[in-house]
Amino acid sequence: MSVEEYIFSEIKNAIFNRKIPLNYKLSEETLAQAFGVSRTPIRAVLKKLQHEKIVQIIPNKGAYIYQPSEKEISDVFQLRLLLEKEAVKIACQTMSAQQYDELENMTIKEEEEFKKGDYEKGIELTSQFHHFLVKLSNNNFMINYNHELLNITNVYLAFHDTVQIECPMSPKEHRGIIEALKDKDIEESVNAVDEHFKHIKKHLKYKTQSSNFTTFSDIFSPYKKLNNE
Repeated sequence: MSVEEYIFSEIKNAIFNRKIPLNYKLSEETLAQAFGVSRTPIRAVLKKLQHEKIVQIIPNKGAYIYQPSEKEISDVFQLRLLLEKEAVKIACQTMSAQQYDELENMTIKEEEEFKKGDYEKGIELTSQFHHFLVKLSNNNFMINYNHELLNITNVYLAFHDTVQIECPMSPKEHRGIIEALKDKDIEESVNAVDEHFKHIKKHLKYKTQSSNFTTFSDIFSPYKKLNNE
């Protein structure tokens, strides 16, 4: 694993695990010290995180965790709903038995992680499920756009109480979507997706989670030290 890949993975996981509080500056200097590297790879990683809508770089201020507004997150869910409803219409006519199995396995793993209380992994598997649905459209524009929308959604869910209210409901509702797809019932598939998103929006609350953050050095291991062991 390259230095940039390692740092990218570590920072992204820390954000989704709520180890770094909102409004805390992602300083190139302090991150470089924590990882034991120069500022060059840190700068590259922050730009990549910004590209994925996980971090926002504000001119003359620095990098911070991206915080979508209530209006933005509502708009994102509206667009995701449109994409997924269109995707399941296509999937009803094209899905293979192997693809059904893949979706079911994701849902099983998703439920296991939520039961263990690992919301970061649970959210990741939830995202994989929804992105898989859109990938069934075989439309690269839809797929790429959905990936960006999911990142925005995940940052929001990671820092708000909705993650504990809504996500554990997901496996059951995902199974409902799978069953409708298996029956090749376009109307029911669209309805299942629609109801799932209604439940998500019903529980959206702009209330942030607390964090036990101290310093970057306490949550990140130096790259060189780790790779020399």
